[in-house]
Amino acid sequence: MSRSRLSLFSYDLMRELCDHCRKERFHFVPVGGSPTTGACKDCGRDDTKLVDMSDTAVMRLVTQPNGDVVIVPVMG
Repeated sequence: MSRSRLSLFSYDLMRELCDHCRKERFHFVPVGGSPTTGACKDCGRDDTKLVDMSDTAVMRLVTQPNGDVVIVPVMG
């Protein structure tokens, strides 16, 4: 059977915030799933939590020169 179509899943974007250094980290998770929070990659403290994000926010994936992909808000 030919595989001319690939079904893709929908993902939620979750925002994790470090209470100590205020750095953000974003997670793409399957709809209804929840990522586990962990130590902050910047300061190493375990003060992170999932925080609210506006459902009207429009985000853009931007590839940095070093190959990292970051999420930035699109300003109107």
